[in-house]
Amino acid sequence: MFTEPSKGRLSFRRGDCFKLCTFGHCPGFIQANLSILPSEFADQFAEFCSNNSAPCPLLFRSSSGQHSAPPLALDSDVRSDVSTYQEYRDGVPGDAPVPNLLSHPWEDMVSFYLGCSYTFDSKLLDSGIVLNTPSMHRTNIPCIPSPPFSCDMVVTMRPIPADKVQTALELSLNMDFCHGAPIHIGNPGDIGLEFSSPGVLRSDISEDGKIEEGEVPCFWACGVTGNTALRNSKLPLSFSHHPGSMFITDVLSEDAPTLGDFPQYPPATVICTDEVAQRYATLSQNTAHKLEAIEYCISFDPGNRHTEVLVIPGELSRVCLELSMRATKVGILVGFPLFDSSPAEENDGIAGAVYLARALQAIGAEVVFIVDSTATELVKCLSESKSKGFIHNDVSFIEIGKENTGLPEITDKDGVLFTHLIAIERPSPASDGKYYTMKGRDISDNVGIMGEVFRAAYADPRVTTIGIGDGGNELGMGKVKSKVLSGIPHGETIAADIASDLLVSCGVSNWGGIAVAAGLYLVRSCPVHDRYRRRGRGRHSPPDIGHFLVSEEEDEQLHSWVTELGFRDGCTGRNDMTVDSLDYRTFHAKMLGNIRCHTE
Repeated sequence: MFTEPSKGRLSFRRGDCFKLCTFGHCPGFIQANLSILPSEFADQFAEFCSNNSAPCPLLFRSSSGQHSAPPLALDSDVRSDVSTYQEYRDGVPGDAPVPNLLSHPWEDMVSFYLGCSYTFDSKLLDSGIVLNTPSMHRTNIPCIPSPPFSCDMVVTMRPIPADKVQTALELSLNMDFCHGAPIHIGNPGDIGLEFSSPGVLRSDISEDGKIEEGEVPCFWACGVTGNTALRNSKLPLSFSHHPGSMFITDVLSEDAPTLGDFPQYPPATVICTDEVAQRYATLSQNTAHKLEAIEYCISFDPGNRHTEVLVIPGELSRVCLELSMRATKVGILVGFPLFDSSPAEENDGIAGAVYLARALQAIGAEVVFIVDSTATELVKCLSESKSKGFIHNDVSFIEIGKENTGLPEITDKDGVLFTHLIAIERPSPASDGKYYTMKGRDISDNVGIMGEVFRAAYADPRVTTIGIGDGGNELGMGKVKSKVLSGIPHGETIAADIASDLLVSCGVSNWGGIAVAAGLYLVRSCPVHDRYRRRGRGRHSPPDIGHFLVSEEEDEQLHSWVTELGFRDGCTGRNDMTVDSLDYRTFHAKMLGNIRCHTE
């Protein structure tokens, strides 16, 4: 085991350690991947590294013909100071790895030294995390190309005990010079990987990865990505290190920030968004605290309906992270038909659905509203939201009747039609199959079979369902059914029977919609989460809050529009600027203001 980099390089130069894997050697010192290519293509490869900084963190770029690396090591020679090299001609690897490159002309060659995750492995080991040589895997994550360089990202997998995942994040977070924090945690299928047998993750470029019970697979971007892009470019001649055989520098990891303009991140946390599917995301602690504050804010129960008992702590963060990571096509189920005359729907939930649509469109998701076939005025309200400036893009509709026929498919032959379904202020059948108001009035004759769509989605592991409600009788509230039964008036009658994967409980359902919109803005603004979402590709670009949240003026116009179309307060039955008997300016406008304050 080498502990001094210079002695290791000298041994490699003498040819004493052919094919040595440098994992575990020279702890505390930076190790580097190598990509060596003709100067004609050097600028394009530099751009590829810049575009894909997590797998290709550039520590040093040599000049043409230079075989030393002064910022990284004294008295070094890139042609001989690695234990094993790989040669490529027209992208085809040589018959076998070679111990040095001294016989090749060097005047036109440029060497790129890219950070390696072996650098932070010593920190993981020091923390008590037991590591073996990481397995390497080709993902389905496309790197940002810079022709002729392109490829899918290669990652290294380290199985981390569940109670140590947070530690692993903290230790690697501010080490972007050697791949930084994990670009994916949890479900390998989300990045295109497969198990060859239970607990064994298939690899075609290393030994398979082994994951024991109680461990979470954590994936770091890998410098073999650069070599893959090099090979795919089919240059007449190029070289790389042999996988696992790195260039060991004289630079200590704590001195690495002097090598380049590497970002520094605030303290961060790992959040599990789905325990069953084993999905995780990262977030700055400051952003997590803001989401907690918003969650507490919307739990305010001015109607004294005891709905605070339905709040699941941390659920707002999980909802926003799940949508930020995976939402591409979202169905929003909306409309609580309380009344016998048109419009039958109460006014709560309508503005909330618009808030959701605006924010979802801001992150690039397609939005489809799912409504009752009789909801003529509701369709008018939602469809004209774009022309009035409340949402960004046109939306489509699925209208569902009362009969269980023509049930819209949640999936199609090519895969999932919706990644997510969100039900906001939409009634759920109780255990007896009937639909009730908060006071226990039977409204089953007014309600279509939209709930069965939601139930089908909840049963489909490819679709994530999200409920937003304020009383215990809405779709999704089946997740807290026992609390509704024990803590909500008339709970034994009205308790929702249909659960959701995630649930936002709040004092007024519209508040849940604006909270999710604000939360999406916050997580997309967070540099820690944004890097994780981007898988370390591209650059962080802070979003415009106006794309996500309505202004105070727009919000008042929206509520006025809902009132103008005849929608009534579900508690008072009046057509005025109240929701759940709460005055707009006294309660709702202030709630929007409070939530916006927490986004600053």
